Amino acid sequence: RESRFPQLLFEYTDPSPRFDRTCVKGPVAKLVRVNDVSTATALEVTAGGRLYNIVVDTEETGKQLLQKGKLKRRYTIIPLNKISARHIPDSAVKKAQQLVGPDKVKPAISLIGYEDELKSAMQYVFGSTFICDTLQDAKQVTFDKRVMTRSVTLSGDVFDPSGTLTGGARPQTSAILLKLQELFECECESKQKL
Repeated sequence: RESRFPQLLFEYTDPSPRFDRTCVKGPVAKLVRVNDVSTATALEVTAGGRLYNIVVDTEETGKQLLQKGKLKRRYTIIPLNKISARHIPDSAVKKAQQLVGPDKVKPAISLIGYEDELKSAMQYVFGSTFICDTLQDAKQVTFDKRVMTRSVTLSGDVFDPSGTLTGGARPQTSAILLKLQELFECECESKQKL
């Protein structure tokens, strides 16, 4: 997998002789499963650079990696025991669904799969954004005074309640979640055939 996606490669030296490598969960992009591939672009835009953040069990593990792990490039570490999870209030979810319909707006976090132990990290990355079907839906949800929540369309356009809009051509490096999901499904099929 890493040879096709070098940005997902997280190489480090054990910071101590008895270092437990299971404490390092890995990059967010490798820990998340897209439930519906039609939402992959929107989810990738939602996460942005956080897709490449490294999830670890505690801030102590993160500190050891940063100080003694001989990292080859800069990384942002998400310690599961300290990260502030984010979520959209239920009242905002209900109001957004009343505005455009429950099938046209969903919290991003509800569109992914992940291991339970990773919940706080996934909420940090995906918890404060709606995924909307269309530009009109996103605009209506984002700027409604009772919702005022960042929204991303299925095509990857971003509406932020602060007033900024982001859109246009997507970089060629995009669609990593879609490619990883396809790879994951192929790996699962191969294992089932064995």
